[in-house]
Amino acid sequence: MSGQTAADMSSLSQSAAVINVAATAKASSASPANPARMILAAKHVRKSYNIGGEPRCVLDGVDFHAAADECVFLSGPSGSGKSTLLSIMGCLLECDSGEITIAGQRVDQMSVSKRTLVRRQSIGFVFQRFQLIRGLSAEDNVAVPLTLQGMPLAQAREKAGELLGRVGLSLHRRQLPTAMSPGQCQRVALARAVITEPKLLLADEPTAALDGKSGAEVMELLKELVASTGSASVIVTHDPRILKYADRICEIENGQFK
Repeated sequence: MSGQTAADMSSLSQSAAVINVAATAKASSASPANPARMILAAKHVRKSYNIGGEPRCVLDGVDFHAAADECVFLSGPSGSGKSTLLSIMGCLLECDSGEITIAGQRVDQMSVSKRTLVRRQSIGFVFQRFQLIRGLSAEDNVAVPLTLQGMPLAQAREKAGELLGRVGLSLHRRQLPTAMSPGQCQRVALARAVITEPKLLLADEPTAALDGKSGAEVMELLKELVASTGSASVIVTHDPRILKYADRICEIENGQFK
């Protein structure tokens, strides 16, 4: 033990804990979900881009699933296909071939307008840079998805205010994003993503712009809100600090899961 300080030992202990969490989650990554609880199923998904006149395969026959109340992490190096797969599962991008089923609906063969409706009704998004509307208050940012579904603004604001209270922002409901901290902005973004009680929550690097404390708070809230709605959540991340929040970790590289 010579040469090792208490801080060194603490750091080693923390690293071992992270590795153990990742290993446990990875070990169950191939476990089939209960069909009755399946929210998302992707089968044999392929996607290529034309780069410099040459096709480049980004997803090569990927199979993936997520069940109600489940939090699945997608990890892998940059360019491995994580964000492309997330965009396809979120009905933002079409796959070249394969099947995508969300909440019992086969969406890969739908028209653009029908996929937009599925996205609006069944999917919530959380982004790394929040994607809040700068000129709207926190309350109105959260209310937007409800108004898009036809809810009157006054009623949407009331529901948004209640949800902001749940995420600890009742005193900030009238503030603009520019007057809020990154952690507060991500709480607003999370509230906006779950306000319609979507079946599927997709998050792209939700803690990358946050410090450790804020990132942990956001993940605790995400897990709590997902559990309360019975949603499935899929999270793309490079952040080792939040691995403990995963029910499964699926590693992708060169367009395929390991």
